Amino acid sequence: MKPTTLTIGKIVGTHGIKGEVKIVSLTDFPARFRAGLSVFISPPLPNNAKLEIERVRIGSKNILIKFKEIDDCALAETLRGSYLQVSTKEAQSLPKNTYWEHEIIGLEVITIDDEIIGRVTDILRTGSNDVYVVTSEKGELLIPAIKEIVKKIDLKNGCMLIEPMQGLLE
Repeated sequence: MKPTTLTIGKIVGTHGIKGEVKIVSLTDFPARFRAGLSVFISPPLPNNAKLEIERVRIGSKNILIKFKEIDDCALAETLRGSYLQVSTKEAQSLPKNTYWEHEIIGLEVITIDDEIIGRVTDILRTGSNDVYVVTSEKGELLIPAIKEIVKKIDLKNGCMLIEPMQGLLE
């Protein structure tokens, strides 16, 4: 089942006495943090209420956000450790052949020789390229997310076609 929300940030602290929070961005699109944006908080607030961003200040390490509904430091402190989420309908458009993490996790991995390897269960961020963690009968396999190995991602059919280099699946 595909998620209905995307996580875009984590509240790591408060700032000042008027209810601002410090956010660590978990998105490649920090410009998405803007006044007027409604976000869900996870774990959810009572009644799964949305909060509306009143203002944003982007710093070198954190993003400072003031929510319209939060006016004091004590209330803002209760949000520490929570995640900010937006509806998948509000997701940014991605460049061609680029995918959201939730689209990749769960794909069945098949070799170009039609051998079923397993399913993608996690994605590791290594800096140079992502690595797909594939759970198989042999245990966990690490598949580099590079075009020399990953030949096709077929979201419609829920699979990823790979051409493994020698020793990759051992």
